[in-house]
Amino acid sequence: MPTVAQVNLIVADLERSRDFYEALGVEFRSRNRQGEGPAEAWVSTNTGVTVVLHSTSFASWWDETAPQPSAGGPQVDLELESVERLEDAVARLRARGVTTLKPPTDMPWGQRFAIVSDPDGHRVGLKAALEG
Repeated sequence: MPTVAQVNLIVADLERSRDFYEALGVEFRSRNRQGEGPAEAWVSTNTGVTVVLHSTSFASWWDETAPQPSAGGPQVDLELESVERLEDAVARLRARGVTTLKPPTDMPWGQRFAIVSDPDGHRVGLKAALEG
């Protein structure tokens, strides 16, 4: 059964968006693709389901598909039980004519990751832990 793993919000001004959500009581830790350095994303630490604020440049790094992610564009990520389940889900969706924006790809953070488009054009990320 898929689990909502996180909600990604692509934002135009990372600090302005962080300030907005902090005013609502959300707490964050920074994320940078090199592990250290200025924040490229802010990851919630107290929201139940993780909410991640992504700068457009950071989102373009993990999602190099066209069209590129843009400010105001949300993405819900679903975590699946296995890489096999992810591959099966993508194959079933493709057979139904669903657009695959990012084919299943092994990512440096230890997950296989794909992005599909729902019937209304919303981006849906599919994740599964890499075995081994």
